[in-house]
Amino acid sequence: MKKKLLFFIFCLMCVQLSSYAQLKFGVKAGGPFNIQNLEIQNAKIETSRPFNLGLTSECIFPILNIGFEVSALYELELIKGSDLQKSVSVGYLIIPVNFKYKLGIKPFKVFAFAGPSLEIMLHNSGDIVLPDYSLTKSTSTVKYSPENFNWGLNAGLGFEVWKIQASVAYFYNFQTPLKEIPDDILHQTASDDAVKSNQNGFVVSLAWFF
Repeated sequence: MKKKLLFFIFCLMCVQLSSYAQLKFGVKAGGPFNIQNLEIQNAKIETSRPFNLGLTSECIFPILNIGFEVSALYELELIKGSDLQKSVSVGYLIIPVNFKYKLGIKPFKVFAFAGPSLEIMLHNSGDIVLPDYSLTKSTSTVKYSPENFNWGLNAGLGFEVWKIQASVAYFYNFQTPLKEIPDDILHQTASDDAVKSNQNGFVVSLAWFF
């Protein structure tokens, strides 16, 4: 599935190359800020994503000043809390595909953007282990693992000076970021009802185009 998604992004960038629009490639880095932390079984879980970093491409039609921006960003998440047996780190590939509108005259322009974003888990340092507060379980702990895929929307504003772009965006993921792992043969079913919050927040980004 991951290979198909990466191939789709590659094909989308190839379509941009074949168009007559203004196409640019560059590097992009940012810092996400969560609005709220996760809550699992009434236990407060602190999550933070110190940075994201990767490649970006922009395709703008000069007459209409509209186009697309496609990025592929590596993002690290740190999960910790007093109830956790140990802290966990998770690495994601974030692929935002944004519709973009620009306004202004070189060298200064402003822009707005919005679009879907896909999140693919690349690696994690282990399961998230919490005390089991349910009387129906046979074990003293309950385990959660990060979802392999998640998706959401993001929208934001920014400005451009020569080859540098700065932006601020709001993001919201529609699916819960964690899934419960069944504990044993007698308890095969798993429920995500204990996870009471979806990830959302702001990300401040800086891009430099070649």
